[in-house]
Amino acid sequence: MGHKHYQCIRTQDVDGVTVVHFLDDKVMDPARIEQLGSELNTLTDESLPPKLIVNFSDVKFFSSAAINKLIVLEKRVKEKGGQTRLSNLRPEVRDLFGFTHLDSLFRIHDSQEDAVLDLKQK
Repeated sequence: MGHKHYQCIRTQDVDGVTVVHFLDDKVMDPARIEQLGSELNTLTDESLPPKLIVNFSDVKFFSSAAINKLIVLEKRVKEKGGQTRLSNLRPEVRDLFGFTHLDSLFRIHDSQEDAVLDLKQK
């Protein structure tokens, strides 16, 4: 199935779960965010049902427009019977999800390992 070449993310397969890393440490440029949105959407078509972990370990800033792309992703994954988890959020990014009450929409894990374990049990 070869790796697609993405501009905004890189992906790896961990025990049948797709782990997504962002290439930018600050996700805020509108054109990049559009690109990010379309790249995230292609992920939902790759394996069914999709099991995705979005790993934020390298991210220092994540704009609200970028968060909207994640909300769309979550919806698409759910429609296809899949699951999404977020992991490795730095405190300042985690706060952003707290302010917007998105920590209730997304299941957030401290570590990628925890997220993988959680998805494998589903």
